[in-house]
Amino acid sequence: MALWRYYSNVAIADTLAVPGGGNLSSSATQCYAGSGAPQGYPVNTPWILRLEPGTSNEELVLVTAGAGTAASPWTITRAEDGTTAKGHNAGVQIQHGLSAGDLSQAATHYGQGSGSGVHGLPASAWQIGAFATIYETLTSVNQQSVAWSAIPQTYAHLLVVAQGRLTETTVQSDDVQVQFNGDSGADYSYLTNLTQNPGGTMAGPSAGTGYGGTSAPMFRFLASQGGSAVDAGGGFAVIPNYAGASYTKTFYGISGGGNGTSSFVDLRLRVGIWAPAVQAGITAITLTAPGSGFAANCSFGLYGFG
Repeated sequence: MALWRYYSNVAIADTLAVPGGGNLSSSATQCYAGSGAPQGYPVNTPWILRLEPGTSNEELVLVTAGAGTAASPWTITRAEDGTTAKGHNAGVQIQHGLSAGDLSQAATHYGQGSGSGVHGLPASAWQIGAFATIYETLTSVNQQSVAWSAIPQTYAHLLVVAQGRLTETTVQSDDVQVQFNGDSGADYSYLTNLTQNPGGTMAGPSAGTGYGGTSAPMFRFLASQGGSAVDAGGGFAVIPNYAGASYTKTFYGISGGGNGTSSFVDLRLRVGIWAPAVQAGITAITLTAPGSGFAANCSFGLYGFG
């Protein structure tokens, strides 16, 4: 069945005529309108023509070319939409119309809203994997760390999102450290590309790096010297293949903040690595603040996707 057909609301019923005269055999592939000038039929092809509509001898044919005149007869494909090719006498009624196949095709398309094959594409071209909230945490008081455990191993990747402020009083901004699975061994390394412009002077981009640490910096939060109490820092980090046991775990993140009333802006681009003695999926994450901890109303979210 053709995937696209044309239609008209103003086609006038006509009669059947056959090039060269006579009747239409069950194998003939051309016909035209007996009036010699069909009115209101679709100009473009393909479209459905009904032969002897409403009778036991009805057949649907697909018009693929022609103007429906003796000089330019319609070229037709026989036995469309489950009907049977039959012989038809010259002069029987013909008309353009909608077919069951048109409606069935549309209904099938509607039913594929949660399946595959929509618009001729495989499901992988338009469906996305599940994205789910695992944890969302909001600090209500000053606290040193945020910890998540029993992280399900059913997603492909993790997304960590954080925003907040530190209680430190002697710096503009500082790093929030991450540990995985409670591992405090010397198993972490990282690289930071940073841009910072305190006092209106752009410093950077420059880099910070470390290895053999007991944690790695994941986010940059603002502290008291970074502006008023409403100025916060934060960002996001992606941990791909977090449940796998074949490779070390790596996160990729961007974080920082600024105060909007001065030239101070702090941006950190990071890659961090966790390389335990035995590779394992990440089942727990701990985010720890420097100094005296996170201020109240810091927001943290852990999400799984894929």
